[in-house]
Amino acid sequence: MAYWFIDGTAARAAELRQLAPELVFEVAELPSGFAASAPEPGPRARDKLLADPRPGFAEAIDLTTMDGKSLRLELDSENETRFCRWWRQTPARLHLCVAYRRDPQGAVEVITAVCDGAIAEKPAGTSGLGWDRLFVPSGQTRPLAALGDDRLVVGPSRLAYSQLAQALTSGN
Repeated sequence: MAYWFIDGTAARAAELRQLAPELVFEVAELPSGFAASAPEPGPRARDKLLADPRPGFAEAIDLTTMDGKSLRLELDSENETRFCRWWRQTPARLHLCVAYRRDPQGAVEVITAVCDGAIAEKPAGTSGLGWDRLFVPSGQTRPLAALGDDRLVVGPSRLAYSQLAQALTSGN
């Protein structure tokens, strides 16, 4: 069965196809007029999925301080360089939540993967995937976007999308 990656991007779809080649999906835009009001990534991903009637999945990403304060609004009010200058080396957690359902009337389930690390000294890398240019995973010296394909191993994507592929391809 083919699924829909709601509000997915071509770059994220390519990453997902590399991580879970067994998952068959197409990218779909959010319906016009959709506005995600939920601040947490789990409910945001769920809201995106519920805005489209088709079976599929949607993701939401957030970066928080270790005590759970979302940095999403901080970045919205600053550019990436100023954000890094202000928050550099602050311990942080990158949250990737993927909501999915197997059929249009099916229950929505949410997978959450978390990666600990810190805010980068400055933005680095070419990837425009969420927080990848600004977040340095624990044990690394460069932001996710600067790690090339290694970002798929040390970031939260591998865990979240391998669980998604298993859930959607096994029917469990």
